[in-house]
Amino acid sequence: MKNLKLIIALLICGTMASVAFAGNVTGTVTYEGDAPARKALAINTQEQHCIDATKGAKSEELVVSKGKGIQNVVVYMRLRGNQELKIPDKKKLIVDQKDCRYLPHVIVVPEGATVTITSDDPVAHNVHSHAAKNKALNVQIANKGGTHDYAITVAEAIKLTCDIHKWMSGYIVAVKSNYYTVTGQKDDKDKWIHPDDYEKSSDKGKYTLKDVPAGRARVVAWHEKLGTAFKNVEVPATGDISVDFKSTDFKPPKKK
Repeated sequence: MKNLKLIIALLICGTMASVAFAGNVTGTVTYEGDAPARKALAINTQEQHCIDATKGAKSEELVVSKGKGIQNVVVYMRLRGNQELKIPDKKKLIVDQKDCRYLPHVIVVPEGATVTITSDDPVAHNVHSHAAKNKALNVQIANKGGTHDYAITVAEAIKLTCDIHKWMSGYIVAVKSNYYTVTGQKDDKDKWIHPDDYEKSSDKGKYTLKDVPAGRARVVAWHEKLGTAFKNVEVPATGDISVDFKSTDFKPPKKK
């Protein structure tokens, strides 16, 4: 009987040890005060496709909704110690050039990922990455459907521009984390939200990071214009913890 009790106790302990303790980190990223008006893009081209596609286009550098939410903020967890980074399915790591703009405007990927840059436009684009730690890419995608694979080996925020269409810009943000997201990019039907539509929405810049390992960690928020903000938290073993950011929390990026 004693042996049976011992075996049962060991089985229970083993089961408890195998249970992953993790919580959800949720919150909002909002703008304090009145957001500056988005500037009209200077479209300089003779290509009819781009002229039509960019009619009335405004900058995506800072897009704030009526609900004060901020679009295109990268939010991720920085955990203690090293973690094995998980690379998502290649189908999810795509930056398209559509309607003479980068879509998505910001993509976040784990360090070590390979991003496929493609084009849905019937005009040539020249992809120019302004990387400091990774390979600085400068390639042309001449035809619709053309692709180029871009290996990201080190964590950093990489700006993308197009040498042919000067108004185009986007970012690949590589992070040392498996827990990350971008605010205000997709609706409930998983469709991209155009910045003009986001601006009219009541979104609060909400985000959710699911199943984050319990314990002390840092929540980091990055935005191309506002800079970086972070908050240290204790992630619960179960349930949610709320971590909100305001535009005044961000430290502006260093001028180059």
